[in-house]
Amino acid sequence: MDENKGKVKSLSKAIDLLDILSASRHGLSLSELSERAGYPKSTTHALASTLRDRGLLRQLQNGDYALGMRLFEYGSAVSRGFDISELSRPYLESLSSLTGANSVISLLDGESAVSFDYAVSSSGVQILPEIGVRLPLHCTSQGKLMLAYLPQSRVLSLLRRQSMRRYTRHTIDDIDLLLSRLAEIREKGCAVEDGEYKVGLRSVSAPVFDAEGVLRYALTTIGFFRRVSADDFVNAVRVTVDQAGMLSNALGYSDKTITDHM
Repeated sequence: MDENKGKVKSLSKAIDLLDILSASRHGLSLSELSERAGYPKSTTHALASTLRDRGLLRQLQNGDYALGMRLFEYGSAVSRGFDISELSRPYLESLSSLTGANSVISLLDGESAVSFDYAVSSSGVQILPEIGVRLPLHCTSQGKLMLAYLPQSRVLSLLRRQSMRRYTRHTIDDIDLLLSRLAEIREKGCAVEDGEYKVGLRSVSAPVFDAEGVLRYALTTIGFFRRVSADDFVNAVRVTVDQAGMLSNALGYSDKTITDHM
């Protein structure tokens, strides 16, 4: 079956422009947008003008294009639709308080893990959580946890569609090795990141299941732990698993519910 059948190419190109501007820290000129997107100036201008007219882009005084306020409205609407944000808040705060580190809740969106809420500890070194940022699956505890509970065919498809980039010397960039680690994660019921994404940062993620026994979210503790064998990190693992279990129960999950996705 042709995967491109039924797709609207102009819409795809418009979304490319939004992605480019989202990754930029400032507005971009028509020429810059055209060059980065790889589209002719005429095509880029037509797309950008349409997006501007619908409020998805705005034009600055110097003529550069930037993201429009309508996107903020859409984002706010998405946030309001996440009942999980309100439900998970006590567990995030409890987790952060009990570990002295930051806590984050994430979901799988396409080919990335995306965090949508967090709680910051009042003690220790503060880390600004990467809320709304797309995190790689192969080297973050959130990503590895989500991969561990997916069918292997989908895992392979996801990993082959993206680069297993080495972010640090600890990053696993071999698919077979990662698959063996995913099996261990599923058996243990949590995933650990030991400086694989950012040097010095360590995290643990535990699964949050829905009433059907499907993994929907990853609950994570992240901080500058000295090592994964240290008492404070071992405690963080235990507390994270406990809090994720309680949040799962709040979503209607029972440990008697068994759903096999492998």
